[in-house]
Amino acid sequence: MEKSEKEIKKKTSRISRLGGTKKASLKGLINNAGKYFLFLLQGKFFILFLLCLFITLVNTPSLFIPSPTYRIGEVAQFDIKAPQNFLIEDKPATDLKRQEVGASVLSVYDFNEKTGADLQQKIRLGFLIMREDFGKQTAGQEGEKKETLKKFEKIWGIEISSEEFDALTKNRFSEALENSLVQMVQSVMTIGVVNNKLDLMNQQRKGIIIRKLPSKLEFQIQQIERFPDLDEARDRLEKRAIYILVGKQRVFRPLAVSLAKKLILPNLYLNKTETDNRVQKVMQEIRPVYFQLKKGDIIVREGEKINETQLDKILMSSQAKKGANAPMTSLGLALIWGLFIYMVYLASIRSPLVLFGNLRDLIFLASLLAVSFLGIRIGDDMAQILVGGFPKINPQIVLLAMPIAAAPMMISLVLGPMPALLFGLVQGFLALLFLEGNAELAVYFAVAGLWSSLTWRTCHNRWDLIRMGFSLGLINMVAILALQMMHGRLFNLETPLYFFSGFLGGIVAGIVVTGFSPLIEKIFGYTTAMKLLERANMDQPLLRELMVQAPGTYHHSIIVGNMVEAAAEAIGANALLARVSAYYHDIGKIQKPIYFIENQMGCENKHEKLAPSMSSLILIAHIKDGVEMALQQKLETPIVEIISQHHGTGLISFFYQKALDLKGGDVNQVSMEDFRYPGPKPQTREAGLVLLADSIEAASRTLIDPTPGRIQGLIQRIIQNAFSDGQLDECDLTLKDLSLISASFNKILNGIFHHRIEYPESIIRSGNIRKKTNGDPDKQSTESD
Repeated sequence: MEKSEKEIKKKTSRISRLGGTKKASLKGLINNAGKYFLFLLQGKFFILFLLCLFITLVNTPSLFIPSPTYRIGEVAQFDIKAPQNFLIEDKPATDLKRQEVGASVLSVYDFNEKTGADLQQKIRLGFLIMREDFGKQTAGQEGEKKETLKKFEKIWGIEISSEEFDALTKNRFSEALENSLVQMVQSVMTIGVVNNKLDLMNQQRKGIIIRKLPSKLEFQIQQIERFPDLDEARDRLEKRAIYILVGKQRVFRPLAVSLAKKLILPNLYLNKTETDNRVQKVMQEIRPVYFQLKKGDIIVREGEKINETQLDKILMSSQAKKGANAPMTSLGLALIWGLFIYMVYLASIRSPLVLFGNLRDLIFLASLLAVSFLGIRIGDDMAQILVGGFPKINPQIVLLAMPIAAAPMMISLVLGPMPALLFGLVQGFLALLFLEGNAELAVYFAVAGLWSSLTWRTCHNRWDLIRMGFSLGLINMVAILALQMMHGRLFNLETPLYFFSGFLGGIVAGIVVTGFSPLIEKIFGYTTAMKLLERANMDQPLLRELMVQAPGTYHHSIIVGNMVEAAAEAIGANALLARVSAYYHDIGKIQKPIYFIENQMGCENKHEKLAPSMSSLILIAHIKDGVEMALQQKLETPIVEIISQHHGTGLISFFYQKALDLKGGDVNQVSMEDFRYPGPKPQTREAGLVLLADSIEAASRTLIDPTPGRIQGLIQRIIQNAFSDGQLDECDLTLKDLSLISASFNKILNGIFHHRIEYPESIIRSGNIRKKTNGDPDKQSTESD
């Protein structure tokens, strides 16, 4: 893929350089554009885009089918009926209701407490500074007096007359005057001075909300006339001075009132933004007023002129079916399903339990998803047609018989349970959309899909798929029973029909998978358990030829198959794939069987007359020959891969050592790489099992006295060597797996090399035992030992 991308970029850059000339032909441009398009086709996002587009088309075909247009006064050529049950909004009634509610919302006025505090702080700061400056001035310095006045006005932010400043100076900016002025200002500021009394009085009937700042504490006020505006506040100052400034403070009344009128400012404002937000929020919470239009209701009869009300109903029914904005609705649907499916895909490939993610798997899953949803849509339309004339029969009866569970059943068969389980959940979730919110059918399809994900455990031949269909039918009946009980419809007359339809749907799903599984295997190149069982048949041509041409290798392969099957079951790997691959792993030895020790059977060892390098080439060649034979016989890809990986990049140590001996032990004259298998290293747990079992079984034949202890030591030593040599680095075998594998191999080999009973020599000589043991394999083995 990287190579093709580089070639495309290289050619594209060459074309761009020649863009200003006539050397780049139109045909060349088209060819390069086609190659680049094919490169884009390999991307997963392109598959996702096509799938989302297909889902959108299937779910809402009306988005892309133009509806007939009508005008007021046009004569209807036929009866115009409501296409489905839907509610039409009564816009005038809705608007009136919202306006009434919006008008009842109380206006929010912000009462800024910080304004009064800042004003008090400014007054005290001015007095403090003036008292300090007053002590420094010299009497009669008129220039300094003016500068001090300007400074004072700047601090307070108001204009102060000469008379007022002289009065302040006369009182030497006393703290008593300062406190009198603060009391006068606080007397009106603490109540609140509104900036616009006219707007406030418009809220007199319903009151207002006072929100204190910065605390945002709110409370409702009904007597809003208590809040003065700026003019009223200044008038109140003169009246309040009589009650506030008494005793010695009476002398400060004129000056304090005059200054307070200039200092006070509004601190109660209408917060129009907050008020409008609250009005909008309340109006949005008001539900629209609807009236119902049932499916089949006649909107306009044939021959009638369409009036404004009828046109609104036609437009509303079209929008209810199609959506107000077709392009945006289509884009939104494609985007939401794309995100949903992409998130499921990411969660799947990052989980160690889900083993898929290549382009083939994605195309397969996307195809099944598209076909299953198309089936749901077609089934829904068929249900409306078939039972539309029988008002007492629910269209769900037809949908329950749809073999939608065939898709997750097929996925479980070829990819395993976890992808099938996820697919079943996605299928049930999206069915909720396709069936316009029918949660019962969505749950029904989800349950059927989850049960179908167990297919991989129980189906090992074609008949098992039919039996799985029967069991799925029973599960469908249980799901229907639960749904009927939940809604109190258990004793409904339609319940038996529901049961029959659900059971039929399960059987049809099994039949569909049985019929289409060979086609799926052929198109996508998947290896199912049923296909592996066919390959495990000893009448297969390659196995028969192996048995005839290389009987020792055949026997070795059978034992390796038994070993890897037991070990795979112990660690949770694919035991069937491991066993069948072990049967075929050494088929390359058919080409030169006599060069392998297990097939010599007392004959001369051909390697004694060959150079070590030539012997290693012959041994290495059986990998290449085996792959070629497997491809000629069209063996499944996992088997071919294990054939190529079952030696990894291991060292042919015997001939390597022999070559070293011939060179006097000089390692510089012998390349270790010439005596290694070409690889690749095992990529799967099954390939790793075959590598270990192949080496251990062959080495076990060299044991002179195969006691349990020696067998166990041999197994542990070979596993340790393979691990240390890095042969298991690229497969998923863990240390715990290796421990279980060792125990499993040990059990199998001890069963093969178990000790026989050695009969006493006196009994053998008497001849009594010969009648009992003539042809006895134990006796023959004992004699051979």
